[in-house]
Amino acid sequence: MSDALALTGTLFDLDTFAVHDGPGIRMTVYLKGCPLRCAWCHSPESQRAAPELAYTADNCVYCGACAAACAQGVHSVSHGSHTLAREACLACGACVAACTHRALSLKGYTATAGEIIARADRMRPFFSASGGGITLTGGEVTLQPAFSQAVLAGCHQRGLHTAIETCGACSWAVLESLLPHTDLVLYDLKLIDDDAHRRWTGASNRQILANARRLGALAGGPAVQVRVPLIPGITDTDANLDAILALMSSAGLTDLALLPYNPSAAAKYDWLGRAYALEAEPQTPEQLAAWALRAAATGIHATID
Repeated sequence: MSDALALTGTLFDLDTFAVHDGPGIRMTVYLKGCPLRCAWCHSPESQRAAPELAYTADNCVYCGACAAACAQGVHSVSHGSHTLAREACLACGACVAACTHRALSLKGYTATAGEIIARADRMRPFFSASGGGITLTGGEVTLQPAFSQAVLAGCHQRGLHTAIETCGACSWAVLESLLPHTDLVLYDLKLIDDDAHRRWTGASNRQILANARRLGALAGGPAVQVRVPLIPGITDTDANLDAILALMSSAGLTDLALLPYNPSAAAKYDWLGRAYALEAEPQTPEQLAAWALRAAATGIHATID
């Protein structure tokens, strides 16, 4: 195995029949680790770079097998009660192996670039029939650049369509290093106002907006689709959407995907022992249609994903 194929990445999931992460049937690879902490994050298990323990209370029968297997004293179990001292957890997996009721799982595992490429190559018939390919997403793809580059380059060499989804919170040099092997960039934009971006994601958006403009100005680069998660009262305001449309127009970006709010993430926070900060309702079809028309009026093609 070549050095590039032997490179390892940390994943938290892999979906072999995804249909919302680029054209056609996709093999979507979810990388662990993200520089942002969006209050609405739909995959909180993606944020930390290291593997972490998830606990599904509904599956627990309070048998105590996990406590017996754990050398760190993470689990305290009695009839009808199971508490976790998560700060002591080493994510060794001993308790997961001991749990026969699937109440415990590890979110995060390693894979080599060669393994991912081989798996994508086996899906070639599905990709060919549907116009699909492989998508690297996260978390954040640019936090594991060497692994991501190796996977993208290997898939490109095999004639597979490649896409990345990125929040853009990285240096231009890192993002640029992935582009020669990428056919489509799915670029997430949340908020244009920097203070609001800091409040809701924990970080500035200056580098994100600068990278968006550089992508739009790049001659002969990959196709770019801007993706906006519509979070009620936060990102879906007329002022924010108008600012995103203005940025796209000035940068020469003309493809927009509007992502309606999905309230189902709360359960994942429970699994990780964290609180979900938002309670909101998805946008109505009428609201979504109006925003798509608003984009079309500025020359931007918008779809509802």
